[in-house]
Amino acid sequence: MIDEEAVARVAASLSISTNRARRLAHTALPAGFARSVASAPRALLVEGPTDVAVFSALLDPPVVAAGGKHVLPLAVAVARALGCAPGVVLDADTHHHRAHRGSERLLDQLRGTVVHVLPVDLETALGGWPSFLRALSRTGSGLGAKDSRAYAAAARAARREDLPPDLAALLSVFASSPAASPPESPV
Repeated sequence: MIDEEAVARVAASLSISTNRARRLAHTALPAGFARSVASAPRALLVEGPTDVAVFSALLDPPVVAAGGKHVLPLAVAVARALGCAPGVVLDADTHHHRAHRGSERLLDQLRGTVVHVLPVDLETALGGWPSFLRALSRTGSGLGAKDSRAYAAAARAARREDLPPDLAALLSVFASSPAASPPESPV
């Protein structure tokens, strides 16, 4: 679904050949990624399905999984090439020094994109949301299960008034205006 003009823009953005950009756009991103962002003026790009489950329940712009932290620069480049203004949410992985260095490198690659970094992993952030935990318990699931359906149901049922500060900050960044994720905004 990504045309040659968009492939050329992705290649230029990532400083790679058009052949490599074409191959990556078709193999490294989840099926349907290009279609999801091509139809949206803006979207929130996240790492995986549990992130999509929670943030889709909390936010209006489409939330699209990139398939992992390592492909977010490609996902941003493809989204932009298709006319979508992407924002990004990722966790900091601060518990592991090597992962933290990787997060710093990733943030540098995402310069020019609105990025919200959760200072903890998603499950830790959700663990500070009392009404979410009660709703998740009613589904028969728990945080350790990483059950996307249960997370989505719990996030829809939970109250916004007791959101933990990290998640409330994320909502304030991405929930308000249509221009919340302009491509030219700094990290």
